[in-house]
Amino acid sequence: MSAMRSVSPIPNFSLYGETPVPASRSDSVHIEDIQSRSRKYLWKIGTHRHGLLSQCLWVAAGPVAAVLDDARAVLSGPAVIVIPAGTVHSFKFGSDTQGYVLSVDLAQLIGAANPAHRVPIESLYAVPRAIDLRADAATSLRLGQLLEMLAREFILWILAMRAPRLGSSDPAVALDASRLKRFRTLIESHYLEHWPVRRYAGRLGVSETSLNRVCRRMTGGTAFELIQQRLGLEARRRLAYGALAVVAVAAELGFKDPAYFSRFFRRQSGFSPVEFRRRHGG
Repeated sequence: MSAMRSVSPIPNFSLYGETPVPASRSDSVHIEDIQSRSRKYLWKIGTHRHGLLSQCLWVAAGPVAAVLDDARAVLSGPAVIVIPAGTVHSFKFGSDTQGYVLSVDLAQLIGAANPAHRVPIESLYAVPRAIDLRADAATSLRLGQLLEMLAREFILWILAMRAPRLGSSDPAVALDASRLKRFRTLIESHYLEHWPVRRYAGRLGVSETSLNRVCRRMTGGTAFELIQQRLGLEARRRLAYGALAVVAVAAELGFKDPAYFSRFFRRQSGFSPVEFRRRHGG
């Protein structure tokens, strides 16, 4: 009898080329430009899958050839490729291909999403798909702007989380950095609920005074100011890139009084919500 040939298992990665890590240790969101990883592999991303992360590949310009399970697609940007977790896939890019790869833990994303958005998100990631957007300039422009904005904020977030620990072996600094990271994580989960500082402090097991001391030492601002900044950032995002009326945006962000929201927004941005939206082409 002839020897049976063994079949190599399909690699399972966290991000391509990286060993999978437990969900508790992984980032729920990651974004990077196509060039940064594909260049290292001569613009060929081999057959693999992701057990945890779902991905959205945005090709702004240039060619891409994709294999998604048993389907193949050859596109030129602008285009979007949606890859649910577990999909076996591979890519071949051109050396001039530009765009972004957004990777998300879909369970966490859906859990944090507005209930009205959960069904569309689940539907989008129900099956792998390749979408040609060359005939839809408006959607292409908006997607590109949103992903560029997200990429900038992701880089700043990484620096904010890690910079306090760089170059310091002081245990007190490391402890403060850890507490600040936990505080920012809590803010991300609960800022729409308008938790008071004492509730955050209670969840972290510290006093309000201690939490404010950590925030001032590491960021120069108070705990309350960090919460307000995150709320202001979300308000700017929704006004710049959403279509809801200002009153509806205020309600989504947990403001019962639209006039109070307008005062809050002016303190955060220097403009009224209407002025801000007008300046950003809304």
